[in-house]
Amino acid sequence: MRAWARAGLLVALAGCPRARQDPAPCDLNRGACAAESAGVAIHLELSPRPLRPLTELEVSVTLSSGGAPLDGASVVVELSMPRMYMGENRAALRPVGGGRYAGKVVLVRCASGRRDWVADVLVRPSAGPEAHARFSFEATE
Repeated sequence: MRAWARAGLLVALAGCPRARQDPAPCDLNRGACAAESAGVAIHLELSPRPLRPLTELEVSVTLSSGGAPLDGASVVVELSMPRMYMGENRAALRPVGGGRYAGKVVLVRCASGRRDWVADVLVRPSAGPEAHARFSFEATE
């Protein structure tokens, strides 16, 4: 890759809020995790636990704003491995009512043996700014 293209890529990544956001401190292997972004409370739960590679995971996201359930949003969960491309692994969640959204995703296995993962929750409410939360977790073998 040419130096000017590499510099442009670094500038683009530095300007991306998702690239800079630290994961919320929580352990998805123990239960649901929560974060807040753009006035939206985001609760993420993955199951069954422990979280294992090559397992279909149930994804549940609960959203609220001002203490009230947030319905009518577009919600996507992306699973990725920090600093290693593992292919696109995302699930568009379906609304189930009461600010809850659900779907399924399969956690892939890393050939290198790494087990550190990040779950990004991307929320596009019907009104207001987009919200984003990042949660880190480890897969169990």
